[in-house]
Amino acid sequence: MNSVFRKLQRTQLLTVSVLLIISSQAFSQDSHYWNIQYGTKATLLGGAVIGSVSDLSATYYNPGAISLFNDPKLILSAKVYQYESLSVQEGGGANVDLKYSSISPSPTFVAFNVNIDSTRRNTLAFSVLTRQSMKFNLSTNVNVTTAFPGAPTTSKTSGVSLLQDFDEVWTGASFSRKMSSIIGIGATTYVAYRNQKTSMEAVVEELQPDTDVASILVYRNLKFYNYRALIKAGVALNLNPVTLGLTVTTPSLNVFGSGTFGYNYFLSNPDTVSENVFESNTQYDLKTTYNTSWAIGLGAAYWGDNFNLHVSTEWYAAVKEFHPMNVEPFVAQSSGEVIQNQLNQQLKSVFNAGVGLEYILNERVTLAGSFITDFSANIDSVSSNISLTNWNIYHISAGSNFKVANAEITLGLSASFARDQMKQFPDFEDPGDLINAIEPTIEVQFLRIKVLFGFIF
Repeated sequence: MNSVFRKLQRTQLLTVSVLLIISSQAFSQDSHYWNIQYGTKATLLGGAVIGSVSDLSATYYNPGAISLFNDPKLILSAKVYQYESLSVQEGGGANVDLKYSSISPSPTFVAFNVNIDSTRRNTLAFSVLTRQSMKFNLSTNVNVTTAFPGAPTTSKTSGVSLLQDFDEVWTGASFSRKMSSIIGIGATTYVAYRNQKTSMEAVVEELQPDTDVASILVYRNLKFYNYRALIKAGVALNLNPVTLGLTVTTPSLNVFGSGTFGYNYFLSNPDTVSENVFESNTQYDLKTTYNTSWAIGLGAAYWGDNFNLHVSTEWYAAVKEFHPMNVEPFVAQSSGEVIQNQLNQQLKSVFNAGVGLEYILNERVTLAGSFITDFSANIDSVSSNISLTNWNIYHISAGSNFKVANAEITLGLSASFARDQMKQFPDFEDPGDLINAIEPTIEVQFLRIKVLFGFIF
């Protein structure tokens, strides 16, 4: 029997491969809080508008500012497309990169207001936004045939596949009251729907000279949905030419949810049948929970004759460790060993900041640009964490606003980029050296280019 399978069995491929993949190498963006911007103007300003938002994106950025508008309008940011690229250099071993790219519509934001008060002191608004989103499919497959003169031919095939499909949508109702000509207060109550599907598979197979087949298969599958509620409240002050804003976001109150978790680990060794492994378990209708933190945001802006300066910062508290799904232990069919598959979630406190600048060319055309940070709240030491990205993302945006008749049109471009170091995937060019090959660190690169065409009318 080829030594690769003895080596894999001794060191437990389940530990070095599957936990490597599921615990720290899947790339959902849910450990970032400033990953998506909303509204037309706010997108160009990087979302650094907590103290200066002047359209219905205030339903998210600062509900207290809604009532200070003279003429709130419908916001429909639907014509936005983005290119995303994810690259894991030598992620499948030497000279085997894992890559994924896509072009798709950007996460949406729609908001509108309803007149409920003839004095216009009270304003009711509704909004729908995509709070988190990440979709990718990383896979590779390597076939190796070994043939030496006078020696039998051996064939090996190895591969890995990671599939992630993740969205979180918030639907909100906002109420804002104009306390005076300079002060507005308000709050948005959100119902958040989180839906995540993740599957990971690693396989190594070998056809031996005597036509026996040795194989290892490791597979995990997670399906998760959850509904929860939260409130974001805000205060806005108009101290012309300076505006200020303060927001507070509550932790989530879980409503209900359900999930499925599947686990499979198979090892077939024709030479040592007694050591074969068969571990398979799927659990359905598991109760789900998703906890979030307190957040406090501060923002300010200076409105000049030729330029406007916007700055914002937001602090997110840590989230204590909890179990998003209560996966029960099970007894392995082949060994009788009790297998633990508990999923954990824990996030550290983060502090993000951003700055945006507008230059006024004339009464109809304004140029805008911004830079913001988006630090990961993930904790490296927490195993089986379903928020898995450790990288810090930086966002740069630039574009312009045009006034045409009664409409405002926004054209822009934004770039988001990040890189991180992580442990290497198994070396699929050389499955026989699988254990030693995962020691080095490799580089992961993330890039997103977003093209914006938005309008307010």
